[in-house]
Amino acid sequence: MRHFRIGQALAAGITAFLLAPGASAAPPPPGTIAPGEFAASVGDIRFHARATPFKHGASEGRAEFAIRIPYREIKFLRKADSLYEGRLRVTVEMWDAAQKRAGYHQQEAQVQVTDPVVATDSLLGEIYKLGLTAPPGAYRFRVLVEDMNVARMGLVYKMKDQKRQGKVEGQVDLGRWLFGSPALSGIETAWEITAAQEGTTFRKGPYEVYPHPSGYYGLHRDAVAGYYEIYDEPPPPEGRSYRVRSFLVGTAGDTTLVGEDSLHVTEGAAWPHAISVDVSGMDAGHYRLVLQIRREGDAGRVAASAAEFDVLWSEDSWRPEAADFYDVAATVLLSSAEAGDFRKLSMGEKEVRIERAWREADPSPETAENEAREEFRRRIEVANERFTIYAPGMFTDRGRVYIRYGEPDDLKIERLPVADKTLGYALGNSIPQQSKDALTKSGSGIADMRPYEIWTYDSRGHQANPRYGLNELTSGMKFVFVDDQGYGEYTLRYSSTTGIH
Repeated sequence: MRHFRIGQALAAGITAFLLAPGASAAPPPPGTIAPGEFAASVGDIRFHARATPFKHGASEGRAEFAIRIPYREIKFLRKADSLYEGRLRVTVEMWDAAQKRAGYHQQEAQVQVTDPVVATDSLLGEIYKLGLTAPPGAYRFRVLVEDMNVARMGLVYKMKDQKRQGKVEGQVDLGRWLFGSPALSGIETAWEITAAQEGTTFRKGPYEVYPHPSGYYGLHRDAVAGYYEIYDEPPPPEGRSYRVRSFLVGTAGDTTLVGEDSLHVTEGAAWPHAISVDVSGMDAGHYRLVLQIRREGDAGRVAASAAEFDVLWSEDSWRPEAADFYDVAATVLLSSAEAGDFRKLSMGEKEVRIERAWREADPSPETAENEAREEFRRRIEVANERFTIYAPGMFTDRGRVYIRYGEPDDLKIERLPVADKTLGYALGNSIPQQSKDALTKSGSGIADMRPYEIWTYDSRGHQANPRYGLNELTSGMKFVFVDDQGYGEYTLRYSSTTGIH
């Protein structure tokens, strides 16, 4: 386990390919692409995990998991005047096609910091690196991270002693492609690759490989670093030479040749290698780094591998909650259909789409200030200040409605509703009876005593971006939020509009 700060420089000593502007090539010839899997988590804890396939001995594959948990996602408890401690449990499991568990690893660790500012620094994180071996094949995996200092929100979870958690699920291929002659492993994306140090967690052959499972590059790191291994039969006495080519492939399938290298080996059957590609001149977006290898002078087998990454130039894209932040922005800037499609994009693609949408929404494009964007940011701040309970207010139901529609024209709040202040009484005939029956607790009717808020807008609200007004509305909007568990977390239980919130 080790943490790192974004901003450190890549060390020399690795194969470097600089992107030559205008240099291009036909799409790479067919080869076996090594599919690595990376994703952001779902759940209470936001982190990234990536599984990279490697060969392990003569007959097994090895899935290496890189996991990065931002410090701000960890609950630190004060242990001494200058010592703060978090406790995490990380569980990784793999299953084969028959749903039989093929690998399992669990570990708990204490995370200690002496500076409380570190716990909120979005550019610091706790790194875990572990591997699971299995016979050749395709596997499903799950990475589960639990914060042992915090129970999950909700009475049921507390009774079961479940901890605050997040998970990543995906697939990793440890298939026969790893055992070809020649063959390539998957490409492990790295934040930094330096000369190896003795006895460290991240040592890979002659390299120290600091994992970067999100695959985000650009603003805070303008070079993509990757570690991979070459496999083949032991060379003859005179040695054997290889030709290694690297390509960058964009979302549209456009392919750029970024490097070609020769490698000569005289012993062994597996050779570690590292690559760095300068992306400082590239546009924001989603890309694939593709490597190909063939024996020198052999027109036969071409082995290939690939890793996906994003180039991000906006500071918003580097926020720990960037994906959710952009999804909130999409509800303001895009139509319902566009916002639905937006959630499927990679982070680089989201940045490109949102930046274009802000330009389109700018009410005075001739000036340097974008008033629509500034108002959006102001509402984000207000939502976080007013509605943060367990998660930042901008991600809560009340926060999303506020950000989209602004201050309600009428607001009813009851924290301890009794008698004629209960939800059933307050709603009266203002919403359809069927919706009211579904909203109030079954069997309780007007005696429903849950805390609630009722927000009413006279017309279409005060939309941050009127381009996507709710044209079907003529008589206002109503939103009902209910605190179901009594913990202060208000959930949207009724809306008079079908718009995205």
